[in-house]
Amino acid sequence: MKKVAIIVDGQFLMHRIKDALNETKYPTADEISLLLNDLAKNKDEEVYRIFFYQGEHSKQKTEKPISKTEVEFKDSEIAKYSTELLATLSKKELMAVRVGDTRFRGWKLKKWVQNKFITSQFNEKLSDDHFTPEFQQKGVDIKIGLDVAWLASKRLVDRIILVTGDSDFVPAIKFARREGLQVVILKIGPKKIHETLEIHSDFIREITNEDIKDKLRNS
Repeated sequence: MKKVAIIVDGQFLMHRIKDALNETKYPTADEISLLLNDLAKNKDEEVYRIFFYQGEHSKQKTEKPISKTEVEFKDSEIAKYSTELLATLSKKELMAVRVGDTRFRGWKLKKWVQNKFITSQFNEKLSDDHFTPEFQQKGVDIKIGLDVAWLASKRLVDRIILVTGDSDFVPAIKFARREGLQVVILKIGPKKIHETLEIHSDFIREITNEDIKDKLRNS
């Protein structure tokens, strides 16, 4: 029996599920948990623990880009969703939540506004509603790398299933393999995985958008 740790880049997974379901809202904690617990599909696999990494939503204050009205991100719907998501996931069986920081980087035009500018079809007066805040996670990557190294050096598991699209984890993957662990990269949906992730992993395991729909809509 192979003991398996599932390492999850939460932001990556949430976007992939949202794309698969073709919805504007992000998935619930129950949907995420249900999908993750189904990843160790092989009969010879036993889940040791699921590690879920996510940046805690920004609590910064700033001004809106046009009106200069003060805004606190901790009061936003996405902040409330993120707080509830992490609190609920942390109570799930075999789930370990690792929290990083999320920093506000500035305001950017919404995609549909950018497209109208490109095609010279934008003829409105710019307002706050035309912008969306841009955030960046901090500390998540290093937490993932350290936990992969810890699992490998202590030989706590035989196999790691890595749920990410970030090639920055290749050094951690290389270390895990040198320590004797097998590394599985999860490919979600039609988007290609980074070539270096494929090169430095042992297996590619794929779930399609239809698999996600079937699992979450028929459960």
